[in-house]
Amino acid sequence: MASVSEPRDLIEEYVSDLRRRLELAPDEAALVVTEAEDHLRETEACGLAAGMTEHEAQLAAISAFGSVTAVVRAHASRLAGFTRGRTPAAILGDLILAGWKLAGVGLITVGISGLVVLLMNLAFGRAFTGQAPSGVSFRKAACAYWMSLWPGAHTCATAHMLEASSDAVALRAGAGVMGAAVLMAYGIARYVQRRRARGPVVVLAGYFPLLATAVFGTGALGLALAQLTGFTVTQGPGTYLSGAIVAAVAAAWYGGRARPAIRHLMRGWARYASAR
Repeated sequence: MASVSEPRDLIEEYVSDLRRRLELAPDEAALVVTEAEDHLRETEACGLAAGMTEHEAQLAAISAFGSVTAVVRAHASRLAGFTRGRTPAAILGDLILAGWKLAGVGLITVGISGLVVLLMNLAFGRAFTGQAPSGVSFRKAACAYWMSLWPGAHTCATAHMLEASSDAVALRAGAGVMGAAVLMAYGIARYVQRRRARGPVVVLAGYFPLLATAVFGTGALGLALAQLTGFTVTQGPGTYLSGAIVAAVAAAWYGGRARPAIRHLMRGWARYASAR
């Protein structure tokens, strides 16, 4: 006679998974797990009282409480989740992951700006992205090199304009390909970490979008100011403008994702101010 397997306790599995994935100090993690289990069991009891089966009541309780990933993310979004109860090696590894991810995303945005330059070349002409400002002088060796690459150009300035407008597309596209490779390697590393239950659940305790917003926002502002002031500008306005546009879009996108972290920081500052 075939034995009947006992039904799975979904809440017990949930709590075990939560206990394994929380990256908090042991005492703090125990409190979080205990609180979660108590809440889930109470909700399960309400479901049973309403006529649900045990399986249905447990599913409903977990659905109402939120996924393990969501709970872990909520507790890791505190700054204390980045430092408290973690070894210096773990904190350093988290910072390396953040820099790794940011480098990949940054290279991708550079590649996208190359596509923007290409569109500008087609829409406004190569001079918009490659023409040097008036008064800029070029070395004879550089002129000879550019003229050899663009034999149809009649002047050094024209050859420079053609080369600069082409490089702005090709070199940035190469950076974008490199960024895709960097992010792919990052994704593999994070997958291996999760499979081995190592590494942080979320990078920088949920503050990575805020970091990316600051970096890309600063980049967009710097490129815009450089173009407006003419500082280090040796090409057409489209060169810096394309980068500023893409950086600003990236900053805006990450800014939307950073709103939970910003709200948390504001609440923390309000509590600190009221306690003084």
